[in-house]
Amino acid sequence: DKDRKILMILQKNARETLTNMSRNVGLSVDAVHNRIKKMVEHGIFSQTININPRAIGYPIICETKVRLKDASRKDAEVFDKYLKNSPHIIEAFHIIGDWDYTIVFIAKDTIDLGNIMQDVRFQFNKIIADWRSVTNLSDIKFEEYDMMKL
Repeated sequence: DKDRKILMILQKNARETLTNMSRNVGLSVDAVHNRIKKMVEHGIFSQTININPRAIGYPIICETKVRLKDASRKDAEVFDKYLKNSPHIIEAFHIIGDWDYTIVFIAKDTIDLGNIMQDVRFQFNKIIADWRSVTNLSDIKFEEYDMMKL
C-alpha cells in the first residue's frame, strides 16, 4: 500500500523530499503531497518532532503505574488535567487492568525525580491507592512501526 510506504519513509526521515518519496513510492509529487495531507487530517500522524529528554538535560526517565481509590469523575478529571499540564510528565495513559494510569516522568536527577513525584503523591494522596515505578535505563525501540508488516 502506497500510504504505508510513505509512512515508512517519513519515519526514517521526516524531512525527506517529496521528489524522493514520489520516486520510491511510484507516485507523482502531487499525489504524495495529497496523501500526506490526508493522513495528517485523519490523525494518522502529526507533524511534530520527538525530543530526546536525555539530550536536553533530563537523563532520568521513570515509568509509573498508578491505581486510584474512591476517585469521583471530577477527581479523575482534575488528576488528568494535572498530568496533562505538568512539564515533567511527558506521557500519561488511562489503562485497563490492575492499574488505572501509566505515567512517564522526566527529571534532571534522582533528587529532582523525588521532588516531582512527591508533589503528585501529596497533592493527590486522597485518590492514589497505589504507585509502582521503574526507571528506564536505555531506549531499545521508541515509536517505530514497521508499516509493511502491520
